[in-house]
Amino acid sequence: MPDTTWIAGGKVETTGPSKFDLALGWIAKNRETFIGSLVILVAAAIFGVYFFMHYRGLRDTAWKNLFMAQQTGYGGNVAAAQQQLDTITASFGSTSAAPYAILTKGDIFFAQGKFKEAAAEFAKVAKDKELGPFAAYSLGKSKEAEGDLPGAIAQYSDFLSKHPEHFIAPEVHASLARTQELSGAKDLAKATYEKIVLLYPDTTWAMQAKARLQPAK
Repeated sequence: MPDTTWIAGGKVETTGPSKFDLALGWIAKNRETFIGSLVILVAAAIFGVYFFMHYRGLRDTAWKNLFMAQQTGYGGNVAAAQQQLDTITASFGSTSAAPYAILTKGDIFFAQGKFKEAAAEFAKVAKDKELGPFAAYSLGKSKEAEGDLPGAIAQYSDFLSKHPEHFIAPEVHASLARTQELSGAKDLAKATYEKIVLLYPDTTWAMQAKARLQPAK
């Protein structure tokens, strides 16, 4: 039965059923569909909570394992540490700890003087949003240590073009100048040292650059 509402002048205005009444009517006519949809929504909510808790558990376990692997490596048991790091990347690759495990493995290789192997690990995370700059710089250092000066120069230059404002940029500039100098590109090295003095005045990087710019006695 339609609702009636009194308005000014004593007239009666008829109105249709409310939205709530319409909803109840639809549910009554489509009870199975409504119950099915409700079950799906509840199941989705339960699955979402389970997935979140499961992922958080995986993440926490991965970070604990990473800490243990780092302590093992720093303690001198490199082989065991590398095995633990490989397990983290294989079993917890979806967690935020995985790229840190790769970076740590690269650092261990570098400390061992295995620069080619270190470069391979750093390259895996060079495009990572958080660790990319550090991996990219370490990749350049690996190339430099390996004796690949053109590769190191290219890597340092690429870093500075992509991350000019990063807090390690002054150090990368210094590394670039050094490798340019070692490769015999004296003019390029001079220009890089002058850039360091200009960009980072009143810093130790600028002081070191000024010293390199002084003519040899």
